[in-house]
Amino acid sequence: MAGAAGRMGRMLVEAVLAADDCRLVGALEVAGSPALGQDAGAFLGRASGVATTSDIHAGLAAAQVLIDFTRPEGTMAHLRACRELGVRAVVGTTGLTATHRAEIAQCAEH
Repeated sequence: MAGAAGRMGRMLVEAVLAADDCRLVGALEVAGSPALGQDAGAFLGRASGVATTSDIHAGLAAAQVLIDFTRPEGTMAHLRACRELGVRAVVGTTGLTATHRAEIAQCAEH
């Protein structure tokens, strides 16, 4: 989950933790976020066993799919890492330009 400590990220972390068919294996936030190092489920008062990190490769190490609700610059960096690591992505980021969308389409082909 990218943007795990944000408003939408928290809603998605909660949904994944409640789902029988999903498992949270990574939680990403930007460098300097107060959430770094904290359990991704701490805001719910429960442990998920996943520490929030700013290291994209560490956050994606065990992932099959990344859910990204960040900012365009973060989304593009995450998609490049997903492409490199063979991780699929679901993007909910707003404010993407035509250039961003073209690069997303290119990543989707791989």
